[in-house]
Amino acid sequence: MIFVSQLFSAVLQVLVLTAIPFFWYLVTHRRAAGFLRWIGLHRAGRFPVKYVLGIFAGFLAVTALPYLWLYRTGSLTYSGFTLDAYREYGWSPLTIGTILVWAVVQTSLSEEIFFRGFLAKRLSHVLGSRPGCAVQGLLFGLIHLPAVWGRGLLPAVTVVGLTGGVGFALAWLSREKAEGSILYGWIVHAAVNVISPVVVFLFLL
Repeated sequence: MIFVSQLFSAVLQVLVLTAIPFFWYLVTHRRAAGFLRWIGLHRAGRFPVKYVLGIFAGFLAVTALPYLWLYRTGSLTYSGFTLDAYREYGWSPLTIGTILVWAVVQTSLSEEIFFRGFLAKRLSHVLGSRPGCAVQGLLFGLIHLPAVWGRGLLPAVTVVGLTGGVGFALAWLSREKAEGSILYGWIVHAAVNVISPVVVFLFLL
């Protein structure tokens, strides 16, 4: 069943990308207590609503046309359990559930834990806040490079630049406006990842 496969894949990815910072925490702190707060799974004193909305709106405004171009030229294609569910079941509750598990858990939660909760904080400690966030953003952009591998330099630069920029913005949000919390970046990331397959399936397939 497609939904079950997606759920298993999501849980596995979260476990793997949480295990790395967890073992680092155990080695450096010699205890397990406090890990969730250390990684950023806590609320800030005040919800940074204007920054959350600003980053979300800015991302949509900046990326809409470049990503439309990438899909229209065939430089970027869509695949995975979400597409399988849509092609087999259409807009069914199963398809929507598969999209939500992929968008909210597999991609956004696991990536926020590893990149913003762990990597950005460690790099910022060594390099300083903004340089650390920038290097983390670049690494985040580079993991998206396989999606356009072999399609030419411009698609590669576009994808790395856009996703890397978002990675920087979410790390900045966590460190500068959310008291180290990754929950608010998770909201933005999840919302973007929910919209992405919906737009692709409705207008680009």
